[in-house]
Amino acid sequence: MSENKYKHLQIQQPHQRLSWTLGLALLLLLTSCSSQNSPPTKATIVVFGTLVDITLYHPDVKQAEAAIQQVETEFFHFHKEWHAWEKGGIIGKINQAIAQSQPINVPLSVKNFIIKSQSLTRASQKLFDPGIGKLIALWGFHKETWSGPPPSEKSIQHWLDQRPSLLDIYFEGLTLYSKNNQVQLDFGGNAKGLAIDMALDIIAKAGIKSAIVNIGGDMKTLGLKNGQPWSVGIQNPNNPSNVEVAIHLNADESIVTSGTYQRYFEWHGQRYSHIINPNTGYPAQGFASVTVLHNDATTADAAATAILIAGPKNWLNIAKSMGLTYVLCIDNQGKILQTKAMAERTKLL
Repeated sequence: MSENKYKHLQIQQPHQRLSWTLGLALLLLLTSCSSQNSPPTKATIVVFGTLVDITLYHPDVKQAEAAIQQVETEFFHFHKEWHAWEKGGIIGKINQAIAQSQPINVPLSVKNFIIKSQSLTRASQKLFDPGIGKLIALWGFHKETWSGPPPSEKSIQHWLDQRPSLLDIYFEGLTLYSKNNQVQLDFGGNAKGLAIDMALDIIAKAGIKSAIVNIGGDMKTLGLKNGQPWSVGIQNPNNPSNVEVAIHLNADESIVTSGTYQRYFEWHGQRYSHIINPNTGYPAQGFASVTVLHNDATTADAAATAILIAGPKNWLNIAKSMGLTYVLCIDNQGKILQTKAMAERTKLL
């Protein structure tokens, strides 16, 4: 039995909204392979600039609805606090302090997330680096829409000469400092993964044992679906209306896909992806999409970005460096590259 309601989430226009929350996910089509032992409680939330689909399987509908309400409340608070380009949130305040070469006190949760992100930056050989907000702004990807032109080589080289990085940040207790006042935080590469992890944690603490949360195509499961794995399809980048690969998700697994084919702009016949290689200053080009399975959605989110940037020649090295087992890449010609463990779990359609 198939649930095709997710098809309407496809975004293919080259000049669509460029908010950070849409940036690093392609659509995954959720299907069902089991009988409905327990009826689902579903909700769709409009937040993060996209649709968030929550599906819970629990006999007590009121309990399930209360859990969804709590997730919704936390998501709106999270979006306000973590959006890189809106004033008033914690990330905006941190960026302002860094620009003024001033320290700033932060909550322990923020410190822990930054430290975790720094470990992912190191493991990815700085291909995933949330400290590159000024480079993102230089390309115009921080705006609602992109109007061009691309930045000049001179301006990109100027940024590279300074090369701000998340690794420039350090802490003394809960006080944040930066060695480089050109650092500007933008967690578009893994904040959505953090939101997914946070949602599943809330749902589990509410006593729910079976659920799936889908933010713009990136998903994480809680338990199984009526005793059976969750079945997911990965889009064909060259024909997004078709499913290219089928895979089953086990309990408490996340699946995240980064793609260059859904969010891009064209200038004088040249296509530019929204995903930028911080080591070159230019958009990634080698892969059309990269899918990562991992128990931690935050890690999967960062890893999918890093491997997409790494491209066909370096993807496996980055996957090993980040300790990944399940990775699937589709290049611009439609060729599939995947780890051995991933190949054992996927079915080409």
